Amino acid sequence: MTFKFAHIADAHLGFEQYRLPYRAEEFKKAFETAIKKAIEEKVDFILIAGDLFHRSNPSPQTIKEAIDILSIPKEEGIPVFAIEGNHDRTQKRISAYNLLESLGLMHVLGFSEEKKENKYQTTEKVNGKLITKGVFEKGNKSLEIYGMKFMSAAWFERNRLSDYFRPSGDAILMLHQGIKEMMESLKLETQRDYFEITLEDLPDGFLYYAMGHIHKRWQSNKGLGVVAYPGSLERWDFGDYEMRYRWKGDTFIPQAGEEKGFLIVEDFKPRFVKLDVRPFYDIKIKADEVSAKKELKKLSTKIPEEAFVRVDIEWEKPFDVSFLHEIFSVKYLHIRTKFKRSSIRTGSTANAKDFFNPLELKILELVGEKEFEAFEEVIELLLKGSPPREESKREEIHKPKKEESKPKTKEESKKAQKPQPKKKSDLLSWLKGERE
Repeated sequence: MTFKFAHIADAHLGFEQYRLPYRAEEFKKAFETAIKKAIEEKVDFILIAGDLFHRSNPSPQTIKEAIDILSIPKEEGIPVFAIEGNHDRTQKRISAYNLLESLGLMHVLGFSEEKKENKYQTTEKVNGKLITKGVFEKGNKSLEIYGMKFMSAAWFERNRLSDYFRPSGDAILMLHQGIKEMMESLKLETQRDYFEITLEDLPDGFLYYAMGHIHKRWQSNKGLGVVAYPGSLERWDFGDYEMRYRWKGDTFIPQAGEEKGFLIVEDFKPRFVKLDVRPFYDIKIKADEVSAKKELKKLSTKIPEEAFVRVDIEWEKPFDVSFLHEIFSVKYLHIRTKFKRSSIRTGSTANAKDFFNPLELKILELVGEKEFEAFEEVIELLLKGSPPREESKREEIHKPKKEESKPKTKEESKKAQKPQPKKKSDLLSWLKGERE
């Protein structure tokens, strides 16, 4: 006889993604669908590995949604075991999880301030702390379910999991933490620094490690046990895309992302169950206006209307991107632009005389020598100031002479002799430290 259970994580109920209220409804729908599919699979129990809620103080509407959905397994006699994640963890004594527990909708595991003894929970004292664990019996077999709410990296500097979690028989450990090895193997764009432990930090002896916190699927082993992340039920951001397109100069290269869902675990072997969620498309192109319009218009025919789309445009010369709203008839469009100056092409040469005046060229020549010792000469050149550029001379030659007027006063003569301020762009001004 084997145990069969559902492993769900990161439902994030109440999350109005991108400030869109209907996204909170879609997150709720994903969680409800996962629970119903788990029941259809005839599971013995359900694990929720943290972040059931998006916030530690969910709205009354969100709490009601959780009550309605968790009432479904309760009516079927299927227990739900849960731990708090970093999003829904609270430092207060009572959390939304405790409310759901008081209604008989879930069994909260981990460090506790009081003893809990019932059909599915028992409490033991380990190293001076009360720890509530889950208990599930099937036939003549018994299974322990340990768990702990999210803990910061600082907690792990002072504590070891093995000091508190020691299985005496077949057991599961449920955690909402990031594992370093996962980050290194997945090379995540977001959540890449979200780890507090390593595989080595996991205590030995568990047959299954039910993880939450990281929104992508991942699986590994710890001794004879399986370490598994089911990922989030819904797409968290554009880094968690369904399809990505990258421009390679003459064509878009497609890259498929991950499906979203949860795990059904039988005999401690996980199987992924896919959910149909809103598609996210991530597009990046480096092109001028004409090319961008042409290529993005062709690409738009491959993208469904219900998709969320992000378009990254890298340009050397800015242009109006409002045309993207006409090209992409999608549910949500996010546009990002980035300016990048083109580098000098290989084989081409630039003449320094086109950029600097003779004095600046002389200074560059002196300070660029390997054995620079001409300090006095450079200082003298700086003090002399910049001679008039040839262009300026030509302008003065072609200027018509002014008619002679009455003699200037002493004050006017002094003003006329005052040198003109130099431009901020002059290299000389920069070297001398002049500022407006």
